[in-house]
Amino acid sequence: MNRRIRWRWRPTSEEAKAIGDKFGVAVESTPGRTVLSVDRARVKEACVAVSSLPGYYHLSTIAGADLGDGIEITYFFWRGRSFFVVRTSVPKTDPKLDSISGVLPGATLYEAEIQDLYGVIFTGSPYTGKRLLLPDKYPADAPPPFRTEADPEKVRKLMQLD
Repeated sequence: MNRRIRWRWRPTSEEAKAIGDKFGVAVESTPGRTVLSVDRARVKEACVAVSSLPGYYHLSTIAGADLGDGIEITYFFWRGRSFFVVRTSVPKTDPKLDSISGVLPGATLYEAEIQDLYGVIFTGSPYTGKRLLLPDKYPADAPPPFRTEADPEKVRKLMQLD
C-alpha cells in the first residue's frame, strides 16, 4: 500500500488562534512565518507554548535589534519550511528578561550572545554576569557594541587600542 504523507509546514489557523487567545494578542501569519508578539513578562510562557506545538520543539536562534528606545528580542522556532516567531521588547532603561534556558537549554548561548551585544540581562541564565563574545577588557561603562549609542572610536580609546 502506497500512502503519501502530507506534512503541515505551519501551524493550523486554529493552533495559531489558540495561542494568540491564550496571550490576548492577535497572531500574524504569512506563508512560512507565524508571529506572536507578547509582553516581556510572558515571553517564557509563550516560548514554552510554541515549543510544545507539534514539530516546533527546535529553537533555531534568538535575535536582537536596537529599536532606539528599546531592544527587540525575537525567538525563532523552526519546523520544516516554517518558523513560529515569539517577539518581545525590553526598554533600554531596564533591559531585563526572564531566561528560557531552564526550559529550553539550547537558548543558553543565544541569550549570552544577546547579553554581550545588546546588554539585555536574562534573569536565571547561567551566563548572567559572564562574557561570551566580548573581550575581558571591554569597558564595563561602555554601551554594548550593537546598541545605537555605542561609539567604536570611544570604545577603542577606553580599551587603549589606539
